[in-house]
Amino acid sequence: MDILNDLFREKSVCFSGHRPQRLPGRGEPDAPETRELAAALQRRISETVARGMDTFINGYMAGFDILAAEQVVVLKAKHPQIRLISIAPFSVRYYEHAKCWTDEWIIRANVICDLSDFSISLSEHYMHGIYYERDRELVDRSGELICYWDGGSGGTKYTMDYARSKGLIIHNLCKSGNR
Repeated sequence: MDILNDLFREKSVCFSGHRPQRLPGRGEPDAPETRELAAALQRRISETVARGMDTFINGYMAGFDILAAEQVVVLKAKHPQIRLISIAPFSVRYYEHAKCWTDEWIIRANVICDLSDFSISLSEHYMHGIYYERDRELVDRSGELICYWDGGSGGTKYTMDYARSKGLIIHNLCKSGNR
C-alpha cells in the first residue's frame, strides 16, 4: 500500500446517506427534524476533529451528502485546518438523473462545490455503475464513515457494507438503522 494514501485515509472521514425524502423532515432546512440531524452531524464531525481527523469527503448528492458538507463548512470557521472534498459521480446534468434534485438542492450543491477545498467528478456523463464507483472512492479514501442509514436497501447500504468490509469505523446517525 502507498504510505501517503494510508496517512491520508487515517485522517479522513466520508459521508453517506439517503436522499431528502428518506431523511428526517424530508431534508427540508426549516424542519425541526432536519435541524436535529444537522446538529447531530455537527457534534459527530466535531468529535472526529477532536481526534485528529481533518479531511471530510462527501458524495455530492441531494440529501445527507449535501447536509453533511454544509456542517463541515460551518465548522471550518472554528477549525480552519479541516478540508472539504466533494466527489461527484458525474458532472454534466447530474440533477436530471434523480427526482430529489429540486432547485433548492441544486443551489445548495453549487454552494458546496464553491466552498469545497477540492472537487472532482469521476465521469463527465452518467454511466451504468457510476454511483457505486463513487461510493467505493469515498470509502477507499477514508478511515471512518458518518452515515444516515435507516436499515433499508440502496446505495447507503452498499456503502456501509463496503466500508465494513474495508474495516472503517462507522457512525450511523439513524437509530433505527443500527441493527
